[in-house]
Amino acid sequence: MSESTFPAVSLIIPPVLPPVLAQIHMEAPPDSSSLANLLVEKLDGGAVLVDVRPPDSSEAIDGVFRALLGAVSAPLQGGVVPLSALPADKETVLIVYCRSGRRAGATAAHLLEAGYSHVYNAGGPAGDAHLWQALAKRQGEVIIPMPGGVLQLFDEDAPSGGGSSTLTYILTDLESKEAIIIDPVLEQVERDLAAIQQAGCTLVLALNTHAHADHITGSGLLKAKLGNDKIPVRSAISRASGASADILLEDGEEVTWANGKRRLRVIATPGHTAGCVCYYDPTMQVVFTGDVLLIGGCGRTDFQGGSSETLYESVHTRLFTMPDTTLVYPAHDYKGRRYSTIGAEKATNPRLTKTKSDFVELMAGLNLPYPKKIDAAVPANMRCGVQD
Repeated sequence: MSESTFPAVSLIIPPVLPPVLAQIHMEAPPDSSSLANLLVEKLDGGAVLVDVRPPDSSEAIDGVFRALLGAVSAPLQGGVVPLSALPADKETVLIVYCRSGRRAGATAAHLLEAGYSHVYNAGGPAGDAHLWQALAKRQGEVIIPMPGGVLQLFDEDAPSGGGSSTLTYILTDLESKEAIIIDPVLEQVERDLAAIQQAGCTLVLALNTHAHADHITGSGLLKAKLGNDKIPVRSAISRASGASADILLEDGEEVTWANGKRRLRVIATPGHTAGCVCYYDPTMQVVFTGDVLLIGGCGRTDFQGGSSETLYESVHTRLFTMPDTTLVYPAHDYKGRRYSTIGAEKATNPRLTKTKSDFVELMAGLNLPYPKKIDAAVPANMRCGVQD
């Protein structure tokens, strides 16, 4: 078990189908070697891998989060998985895994009830070792060291949230007890503070990937609520954004915390807005991509100095040059997915696998309505959410 400053979530899972194989036409579970060969054969035939874990440090084993390249992220919550994250064709073969196989079994039962005909439980990195090794050999394995806590939080609709579908990230350090937050949301400040307090940590940095148009950042309110702490919270955003903050970041700069032991590298990725940046953690080998690179998509480019040509170049020259196993933590997802990899996006992103000219044409034809909160969000975020 890994040590994490965030407590593991306890799941109560009802009895499920046999833990190794779940299909409409049940058959006796094969042995581990036979199942491994069967699943590799299914993958060769186009089966889809599904990871039903949240990409948090609570899922790490001995401080390492392990995943399979090419897997679709569809976390199990409340006994269900987001069907919008999965193929619409119910005849698609799905190979589901989690940490050990228990939640994968629950997911298999849920998916069979939802109409999927062929669902296999592949266990997980803490399950049958032979099975996991066979799948890792076939797919390639993503190995993410998590030296501290990693918590991903979602901004839900009102009344529990602001409805922006923003993914906020809280990172904590076990030794220094410092925490940082990336892309906080105003309506979720109390939730975020509670998570940081539960981890026994002190917030020191509130970073934004850009001046958002769909929500007001929580940075200002976090600073106000923690203003009397001995260690003040500093806000940060790129200088190119034109926004004000305690720290104005430049491309290539390193943001350090936890007494200098932890760091994030600033990567300028303009295109969604003129001031977009990504944050790369070299220890964990993950990149927080904001709105520039989403799972199977990208941010719009029609306001705030956006440019489809620039976004395409940013992604292809600054992000797609990273190792394929780099974990992608986006700032939004609207289908229930929670992470991807550079390799998966480089190979399958339906927008960014196009030629540059085709991408520019596609983006020009989106004709999206403006975000509902843009008139309030942009002015507030140019002050990093500081209230008058």
